[in-house]
Amino acid sequence: MFTPEAALTKASEAFYARYPIEAQVVLSGVRDASDVLRCLLDGGHSAIASRLAGAFRHIGRADMADEIGSTMKAVGYDVRESDPFGAAQRFGAANRGGAPIAERLRAMWKRCREPVTETFPKAPGPPEDPKNYIRLVDEAYRSDAYHSLSIEGYRVTPQLIDQVRTGTRDPDNCDAAGPSQDALAARCCWQAFQRIRDTLGEIMAGNYPGAVIRAAHLQLHSYNIRVRA
Repeated sequence: MFTPEAALTKASEAFYARYPIEAQVVLSGVRDASDVLRCLLDGGHSAIASRLAGAFRHIGRADMADEIGSTMKAVGYDVRESDPFGAAQRFGAANRGGAPIAERLRAMWKRCREPVTETFPKAPGPPEDPKNYIRLVDEAYRSDAYHSLSIEGYRVTPQLIDQVRTGTRDPDNCDAAGPSQDALAARCCWQAFQRIRDTLGEIMAGNYPGAVIRAAHLQLHSYNIRVRA
């Protein structure tokens, strides 16, 4: 019905108080002040210009606020910047040009992060016995691999999974060990498991989990691509 810039000139001051996240998302999506100024000048909206300048400054777009104020004043309008957001409605600067749904989720998380994290239980920390923990992970591998691969539609057996893991699968006897595509999936699952096992070891050795997992993610994703190629 309206462009974002036109919609902002139609929005009342109450809109910012009732829907602060949505207001920030729309404001952050405006790329150029000239698009907003065109709507403001067309109707001589000095009061709305004052509100929009304050709103842009609130979300960290001081350049937009300054341009709106200076341009409106230059053509004779009395612009007195006012912030339509509440004092507690702080979400941090939004990414310019980001997808609206992504920006909305980021703003929601910034608003909710503190009360959410306060309810989290205290982190248990690494296992007291890392070797025993890895042993339990190893023991769960066959069952995890079987169910995971089966959910994906591969026809695997515990025998095939063990043969791939131990390297005893006979490539000349595929009928006994399973079709090649299923065996390849089992092989990639085993490689991914080994990478995860190493990752757990790095974390339990005291390395920062976020950095370790980020480093492993691309390699783990490549195993899935290899099966589907």
